[in-house]
Amino acid sequence: MTPHRRDPAQLPVGLVLDVPEAPAPYSGPGVPPDADRFTFALISDRTGDARPGVFERGIAALNILNPVFAVQVGDLVEGYTDDPAVLDREWAEIDAMLAPLRTPLFHVPGNHDVANDAMRARWLARYGRLYYHFRYRGVLFLLLNTQDPEIPPSPEVAARLDARLAAAGDDEELRREAFFAELDWEGVPRAAALSDEQLAYAEAVLAEHADARHTVVVMHMPLWQGSHDGRADGTGHPAYLRLRAALGDRPHTMFSGHVHNYRATEADGNRYIRLGPTGGCWVYGDGDPGNVDHVTLVTIDRDGPHIANLALDGIRGADGTPV
Repeated sequence: MTPHRRDPAQLPVGLVLDVPEAPAPYSGPGVPPDADRFTFALISDRTGDARPGVFERGIAALNILNPVFAVQVGDLVEGYTDDPAVLDREWAEIDAMLAPLRTPLFHVPGNHDVANDAMRARWLARYGRLYYHFRYRGVLFLLLNTQDPEIPPSPEVAARLDARLAAAGDDEELRREAFFAELDWEGVPRAAALSDEQLAYAEAVLAEHADARHTVVVMHMPLWQGSHDGRADGTGHPAYLRLRAALGDRPHTMFSGHVHNYRATEADGNRYIRLGPTGGCWVYGDGDPGNVDHVTLVTIDRDGPHIANLALDGIRGADGTPV
């Protein structure tokens, strides 16, 4: 039998076998050198109706996984108030939760974070902008604000929801049923909006970075729902349709949160991923496979993005204990 020899050039950069000309002590095709390979992470909604302790476990998971950077997809605070004392308390709580994090965390605003002028002012004072972009190793990251402007539920829906939540009290299951009954979670997200100014910004950024090897778009509400996933009337959200036209045929991946339930779809070879929560209440009933508290790891190499969703219940530290 002829020994199977492998090309040492296929090994990771910097790895040198002790006897390179001998039969190779590994299987598979090897890992081609890729100086542009990197891994980033996403962490999802903490609110509304945060379940205590879960988001903190997500932060601990990020510290174990040690990505180059992470993106949080919105809904850090409960919000929906302009009371300065309440907002001070909620943001101080977030600061304490984020203090142990050992990787840069980029922020995307959610409806709970920027629901009114007072909250938007707080966000801008902390993070400087509501939408922005950056580029890392040839990959374009476009982070958008789907509350531009904030579109509240109709007065009728808001009144019914408030009444049901008041009746539910602290009963988590009744609160879940109230949210599920009054809001459309699978259709076109009519509460989402991107202003003409923001869309023009996105179009300009995409045009300027037409050479990006991949484009990652992160938003809070899943604008793409109903546009190509067959769950709604197929007309799509106007802002999404304009954004999708600007993306053209470039390879891209979109991420959102908001619904607290994981769904992944694909269109034209591109993935559209609605993350589950990292502490926000369950919207769907028990047993739904999208009900998972998790963080997401994305490794981008010459073949594009490789996505892994890691349930918090399955992550253990070096001492063997769960995060």
